[in-house]
Parts: sequence; C-alpha cells; structure tokens
Amino acid sequence: MTKAEEKFFDLIKNNIIWIILIAATILGVVIRFCGFDFQSDDFNSFLNPWWSVISSGGIKGLSQQVGNYNIPYQIITYILTLLPLSALYSYKLLSVIFDFVLAISAALVVNEFDSKKSKLKPVLTYSAVFCSITVIFNSSFWAQCDSIYVAFILLAIYCVHRHKNIAAFIFLGVAFAFKLQTVFILPIFLYLYISNRKISILHFLLIPVTDIVLCLPAVFLGRKISDIFTIYLVQTDYGKQIQMNCPNLWALICDRNDSTYYYLFKTISIAITVLVLGIGLALIIHKGIDLLNRENFLLTSIWTVFTCIMFLSSMHERYGYLLDILTIIYAVFMFKRVWLAVLCNLVSLRGYCFYLFTYDVLDIKITAIIYTATYAYITYLFIKDVILNGKKQSGGCTHLSR
Repeated sequence: MTKAEEKFFDLIKNNIIWIILIAATILGVVIRFCGFDFQSDDFNSFLNPWWSVISSGGIKGLSQQVGNYNIPYQIITYILTLLPLSALYSYKLLSVIFDFVLAISAALVVNEFDSKKSKLKPVLTYSAVFCSITVIFNSSFWAQCDSIYVAFILLAIYCVHRHKNIAAFIFLGVAFAFKLQTVFILPIFLYLYISNRKISILHFLLIPVTDIVLCLPAVFLGRKISDIFTIYLVQTDYGKQIQMNCPNLWALICDRNDSTYYYLFKTISIAITVLVLGIGLALIIHKGIDLLNRENFLLTSIWTVFTCIMFLSSMHERYGYLLDILTIIYAVFMFKRVWLAVLCNLVSLRGYCFYLFTYDVLDIKITAIIYTATYAYITYLFIKDVILNGKKQSGGCTHLSR
C-alpha cells in the first residue's frame, strides 16, 4: 500500500463519525426529495382544502376551527401560507425540518443513556431514525407531521433523565399541543411520579398550561378558549370506526369499515388499556423498580406505548410512529433485539404502503397476528427484564444508569 493510500484510509478512519453523519443526511434528503411531488389522499382530501380556507381567511381566520388538528398546527399553517411556496411543499418542508429535530433528539437520548459516551451510538441512532423509511414516508410522501410531536416527546425523555422536570413537562405540553397521541407516553411519566417520587403532580399541570399558551394567539383573535379542550374530544370520535388500518387487537375482530357497537367497543378498549397499564404500575411499585435506570425506562416505555396501540380502538396506521422510534433507540443498546425494531417498523411500513399506494403487502389480519405476538413478547420481556430482574431503587433514592 502506498503512502497516499495509507493517508486516505487513515483519513477515513479518523473521520468515520462525520462520514456516516454526512452520508446518512445526504441519503435521507435525496430520498425525501423523490417524494416531494407525491400527493396523498390525505393531502387532497384534507390538508390542501384546509390550506385554501386558512389562506383565504387570513389571520382573522384563526378565530375559526379549520380541519380537526389542534390550534397550534393551524397557526403554523397560516404562517406557511405567507411563504412563496405551494401548500404541498410547505407542509412537507415543515415535517422534514422536524425529521432533523427528531433524529437529533433521538441521538441526544442515546447519548444521555450511554454510560460509555460513545460517539458512534448517537450518530448511528441519528442515521437510523433520519433514514427510516416510515419517517421518510410520513413527511415527504404523506405530508404528515408525526415527527413534530415525537421529537418533543424525546426531548422530554432527555430532560427528565437530566432531572430537568420543568423543561421535560413543557416539552410534553408542546407535543400534546400537536398530537393527542402524546398520551401514549404519559403512563411512563405517571409511573415515574408514583414510584420514583422525583416528579410533582404540579409538573403534570404544565402539559395543559403549555397547550393553552400555544393556542392563545387564536384566542386573542376571538377563538373560544373551550375549543382548546374540545378539539381532541371531536378527534376521538372521528369516523366512528373501531379499527382504522392499525393491525392491533381490534383488527383481528373487526373490519375496517365496521362501526357496529362503536361506543361499546370504545369503552371496553379504554377499560382494558387502563387495567393493563394499572397492573404494570402495581408491579413496578410492588417490586420497587428504578425507572430512571436506562434498561428499565426504555423497555417500560416501549411496553406502555405498545399497550395503548394494541388495546385502544380507532387506531390509525401512523399511530405506531412513536413505538417505531423507541424500538430503534432500544436496539442501539440491545443489539440482539434489533429484530424488534425491524419488525415494528415493517408492520408500520405495511400500513403506509396500503394507505399511500393502495398496495396491500400482507393481509391486515395476518399482520395483526404478528403484531399481537410481538406485543406478547415485549410483555414477556417487560416482566422478565424489568419486573423480575430490573434494577431496584436503593435507599429511597434513584440514580440514572451510567
């Protein structure tokens, strides 16, 4: 090998972190660019008409509800209408910007959890999240905004493990202001409040307070403050379908367009979810589990989010977004279980392909069997690795696993 070749390979070795980072960013951006002209049914039926109404109404139009998304997203949409970009590109550009925030937030969480402070793990996490096909489809093909609320959830997780509880719950409030699905992660924070006793009930009040603050511009323009609280109530009844292309428990029982006994199934689904999560909480308290420990926290978070997805009715295919990201983070530390991240993301991909391209890769009932089996296995891991063998609190004081 010549000296020039040696210098070349030394250069690559010494800068491998930057090379991976830059390569993943370029790859992710290029793939996203390929989807920017794609128009989903969601865009044509909802997002684009909402844009037209908001654009024609001007700033005073914020006094009225447009669509069924929360007020902060409507405010951002109004701001985007002021830019010299089309509705399609504006929506997608906003989501792609938050794809970056999401990937960076995931890297921050991994760096915080990593006792060895490896430079490679955060970069690999950033790369895996930013280049995730479902993350890419969500923003640059679908023009959806799930990266926004999940990015803020990850920032909340990062802050709570740095014992910055006020910041953590403000971030949760921001996440909640954009998506109701933020409630999927709330059980783990409730678990922390009750078991570790490092959080005050007052911190939880920051969630609705932050939501209200973000909605105030519309309130000042004449919007009823009660709208802040009723939008999500309306959302939960939208479509009145028991299952909405999410391969959970209800996909095994009901067809997509089945609305028979909707309210009965909805009530039962909520009761089952609360019961299962309550049993999990009881076990954590009984065993004195330290949820600020890395392994305990990640696995419990995955289990609580998966429990909500599995048992709640009217779940869309996109509602596994947070679960997909959490399993990627978990796989960084538990590489032997990387297949869990792959499987969960592939299940989500099946839903995306079905909705975006009307291509049914696998029948939803078969997918639901696979998804249910995966949930059962994660429940087994939760019981084995957290409840039975997880790190316990010592002396009434908890410490983050380093």
